[in-house]
This record gives sequence, C-alpha cells and structure tokens, in this order.
Amino acid sequence: MDEITQDLFNKKKSISINDIAKYAGVSKSTVSRILNNKGKFSKDTRDKVLQVVKKLNYRPSMIAKSLRNRRTKAVGLLLPDIVNPFFPEIMKGVEDVASENGYVVILCSSNEDSEKEFMYFHMFENRWIDGIIYSGVTGTKEEAQNIRVILEQEIPVVLMDREIEDYFASVVMIDNEKAAYDATTYCLELGHKRIGFIAAPLKVKIFQKRLEGYRKALQKYGVEFDENLVVEGDLTIKRGSRASKELLARKDRPTVIFASNDLMAIGAMKEIQGHGLKVPENISIIGFDDIPTASLVTPALTTIAQPKNEMGVEAMNLLIRMIEKRGASKSKVVLDTQLMVRESTKRLI
Repeated sequence: MDEITQDLFNKKKSISINDIAKYAGVSKSTVSRILNNKGKFSKDTRDKVLQVVKKLNYRPSMIAKSLRNRRTKAVGLLLPDIVNPFFPEIMKGVEDVASENGYVVILCSSNEDSEKEFMYFHMFENRWIDGIIYSGVTGTKEEAQNIRVILEQEIPVVLMDREIEDYFASVVMIDNEKAAYDATTYCLELGHKRIGFIAAPLKVKIFQKRLEGYRKALQKYGVEFDENLVVEGDLTIKRGSRASKELLARKDRPTVIFASNDLMAIGAMKEIQGHGLKVPENISIIGFDDIPTASLVTPALTTIAQPKNEMGVEAMNLLIRMIEKRGASKSKVVLDTQLMVRESTKRLI
C-alpha cells in the first residue's frame, strides 16, 4: 500500500476532489475542470491528476453533481401497457439512444388507469428528472392538464404515439387516419364491399382517427358506411375474438375484417377458424401495428406496420435536444407506415 492510499485508509474517509487536489499538488478548481473536460492544461498536469484519480479509484457523486447543475441524466418513460407487444420495440429504441447519451430511463406503466397515470405525473413533478416521454391512456383534457403542469416546471415532454389538442407539447407519431384509410382502400381494391371494423377503444383519439380513416375510404369508393359492421374492442386477443363472433352473426356478414390492432386481428382469426371457416378463403383479415407475432401466425397476417423502434429513437433524440437546449421550440414528427401484405387477405372473386 503506497503512502497516498495508506494515508486515506488511516483516515477512513471517502475520496473527494480535495484529496485529489492535495495529492496531485494542484488546486481544487484544476481537478474539477480536468474531470469535466473544461479548460486547457499541460499534458503533465492532466496526467498527474488522472493518475491520482485512478490510484484512488475516485467516483464523482452524481447527487452532488445534480445539485450543482440540476441535471440527473434520468428521463421518465410513461406507457399505457408494457405487456402489449406493440411497446417493447419502442422501449428498446428509447433505451438505446438514452444509453448512448449517458441517460437512464425510468419505465412506468399506467396499465391504462388514469388515476395511476396521474400518480406517476405527480411523482415526476416532485423528483428530479430531466424529461418525460409519454404515451397517454385517453388523451382527455385531464391528461393534457397533467402535461401542462409538467411543462410549467420546465421539464421537457415528448408525447409519443398519442395526440392532444393544439399540440402544445412535442410529439412523435404516425398519421393514424391515413394508415387506416390505406388499409381500407387496399381491401376495397381487392373487391370487398362489406368490411367489418373492430375498433380500438374510441375514447382514445388515435383510435378515433383510425375509424375516421376507415369511413373516409368507404366514402371515397362510394360504399355506404354501415354501423352494424363496426364493433368496439379493447386491444386484446380475447376481445378481438368476441368482436369477430358478433360480426359473423350478422345476417350479411363481412367478407373481410379490419382490426385496429394485431392482437384483435389474431383473436378474430382464431374465432373464424374455430367456426370451421378458412382465412382468407372465406374471410380475409387485416391488422394494424405489425407486432412480431403477426408474421408467425397461420396464415401470416396482413397488417399496417408502424415504425416502432424508430418512434422510440426519434422520441428520445427529440427529448435530449430539448433537455440540452432549454427553450427549444416544440416539434411534431410524423413517421411513415407501410402496408405489409401477407397471406390473410385475398381478392374477392
């Protein structure tokens, strides 16, 4: 044990910048500036300080650093349901960018519970985090107010995969209306006129937009909207199965079913097959999201692919820019979707 280490061991104290300055024979400010890569110093001075740092195994206190610059390098990621297979790729995109830039991500799931969501917002408001990426439950006025309160605390917020009125916060999303319009148009161009639609919860604005895209495509092709062909679901396989059962019971059943997410589309597929019918020979199926399972079911599911990983990457990059450039103007990033044509749809003969 050398003299420096022995001295500190005898004192039984944690290592501080003062200790480094003492044993390196420089000022405290010199140590601080070298550790923070600020200022110009001779190679000898820099090497001497860094050798002492290494010898003492010095680790700066992140708490103390946060107190000085009011930065924690931590961001909150608030999602409605982390069990839904739509979100893992988003989470990976966020985490990859965060890690590359020295940030940690605090993951919270509201489980589609508005009260739990409010609790997390309150937690974020009262703890030091640098910013929030948020995908809300409903997009109601209450949620908008939660975001406004956070913004008033000068905490940057990026809304992801959700819409709010007036877009007073930055947002990364897709054009849900256009995507649903494209999916419905594809069905119409295959010759289908009776297109069943399993809606996702219509209290959520983006799912309202998907229904609107469906309606507009029908209107464009001169097909009358039939409310009996629309059943609301809850984004689960079970509800997709029940919704398709209702549609199959219609006197003039649909020739194709378009579900607002892949889980409900898979549920519909299983229900149809359970009735002894074939997909797509008897009824075609189209989904929305392109979750990993979509290409693995039999038959492989035709669906609208969302750029999920890219959404997370864009949201985190945008948040970092907002954090590091306080006062940066809000942004709206709209990503493209893609129709993935697989085996679950066919032309109506």
